[in-house]
Amino acid sequence: MTSKNASKDLTSSQPVQPTSRVRSRVTLAQIELMQQVARMHNITAAGREIGISGSLAARQIAALERALGVRLFQRTTRSIRLTEAGERVLEWASQTLEGFTALEDSMTTMTQTPRGMIRLAVNYYAAGTYLPRVLSEFCATYPEIKLSVITTDELIDLVTDTIDVAVHSGRIPDSSMVGIRVRSVHRVLCASPEYLRRKGTPKNLSDLNAHDCLVHSSNEPTNWFFRHGDNTVGITVRSRLEANNHNVLVEFARYGLGIARLGRNTVREDLKSGRLIQLLPDYACVYPSGELPNVWILYPNRKLLYRTRVLVDFLSEKLSALTEYPPGE
Repeated sequence: MTSKNASKDLTSSQPVQPTSRVRSRVTLAQIELMQQVARMHNITAAGREIGISGSLAARQIAALERALGVRLFQRTTRSIRLTEAGERVLEWASQTLEGFTALEDSMTTMTQTPRGMIRLAVNYYAAGTYLPRVLSEFCATYPEIKLSVITTDELIDLVTDTIDVAVHSGRIPDSSMVGIRVRSVHRVLCASPEYLRRKGTPKNLSDLNAHDCLVHSSNEPTNWFFRHGDNTVGITVRSRLEANNHNVLVEFARYGLGIARLGRNTVREDLKSGRLIQLLPDYACVYPSGELPNVWILYPNRKLLYRTRVLVDFLSEKLSALTEYPPGE
């Protein structure tokens, strides 16, 4: 195939269909690498993601461009983006990889031995506390499944970020996702003894207006809601410090910087030791709807690969069994 003919094929209205000569020179590894580069906009980072060096990744992309006879990426000193031809090839590449993954999964199901890579997104608290124990058991049970774990407190776009499964704590997820609710999360208002000596102890919700509050920057940063009996009440809080990580908010509270709303399990030992003091225990920390936050297992759609379905079922069973400590403990 000459460069001229290749360009003609790529600008037609039909999907890209490489000739037999090109097929013999294009590998699945190159196609996967191209998809990663298009997603990450960085050849070195994409190579690292699939386990090769940046220089080898650059050579593989160049080899793929030679095989197809077109330039796939427009490169500058600061960015890399798909060319028009690259966009057409990426569409074909994505379909090719999806087909191969489906075939691989079908073969795996026949042998009853799940294998392959799963990209798992988890929040910081889960990653630093209970999840390592759960995943250790999973990896021992399914040694041929490899996990790539991404930590974030944000509810990310599973499709755009090519995430297979997410463990998320917070609001009910977007309706476009498939979610399994594992359990509810009970939060408490708390502050350090040092802060309360300095600022006083709030006796009711209105007293919070005069206090420094430690807020999650993407989760109710200005208004907090509480349920008392059948009533839900919202108040505007004065943010002293904000962070996008609940573990950071715990440290802020421990060092006397203000009042925080934190998961009861997260601060259980702090409350037990007196390092933090629970405030206004008769008020449940809720969302504007009056609902408690929940722990969710999320995935992009109901058509799961065998290995992903194995992980979802395992997480659902193990996380549902985790203890939620009662208020009195």
